[in-house]
Amino acid sequence: MQRILSRAVQSPVCLMQNQAQIVDDAAPLHFIGHWEDRGIATLTNSGQSAVVKLSDRPYQPFLVGGPLSGVYVFEQLHFHWGPDDTVGCEHLLDGHAHSMEAHFVHYNARYGSFDEALDKDDGLVVAAFLFDAHNNGTDWMPLQPIVRALARIQIPGTTSSVPSDCLRWLTGLVLDRHYYTYHGSTTTSPYQECVTWLVYNTPVFISSHQTNAFRRLLQKLPGAALAPITSNFRPVQSPPNAFGLLFVRNSASIMRSKL
Repeated sequence: MQRILSRAVQSPVCLMQNQAQIVDDAAPLHFIGHWEDRGIATLTNSGQSAVVKLSDRPYQPFLVGGPLSGVYVFEQLHFHWGPDDTVGCEHLLDGHAHSMEAHFVHYNARYGSFDEALDKDDGLVVAAFLFDAHNNGTDWMPLQPIVRALARIQIPGTTSSVPSDCLRWLTGLVLDRHYYTYHGSTTTSPYQECVTWLVYNTPVFISSHQTNAFRRLLQKLPGAALAPITSNFRPVQSPPNAFGLLFVRNSASIMRSKL
């Protein structure tokens, strides 16, 4: 499967399966090192989101395979949410909104840094995971190390340590297939059209207690007043009907195992 760098669009978009080309023989996509229990992990209130960064490791985690033609190095994870659990995700699946969206941001190793990659067509890869929250839902325990730390970073600009394996929740998900991919943009300024998106179509079920913890983070308003970050998602944009959307249903390794 080849990456499609033409027809870049503004993100996020509504992902419609009936508009996607189905791929059943993709190279497996590999997440390497994201959940290792080593080094230092921090959670920061950026004033816009909760941001996870990893450091002091032999190497930074990276993505390889799937639609990617190179190695993409992990930069950070951040989250998007809305004023209540009916909205908050950025991408819509067949018109349906979810409560939150997590973005694992990676940069192309050939450019050496996130800043250098930001204005390149193939500069970034963002793996996106959707969360559904329910009032009567139970806490999703793999996310709790991050959720518990939110109370320590309510003031914008503050940082707290979190367990170095705080991204271990990825290990319980199907990562090598069942995702949409297209060439789009960042969803925050300057909205550079430099992103290969990998949006997984199966939501993770969490509790309203967990989403409410994100909405307690504070941002600085003009005049130095503080207010909760109740909404930080960009509305869906309006791309042309044909913009190179693919849905990876199976990988080549899965197909071989069925022969």
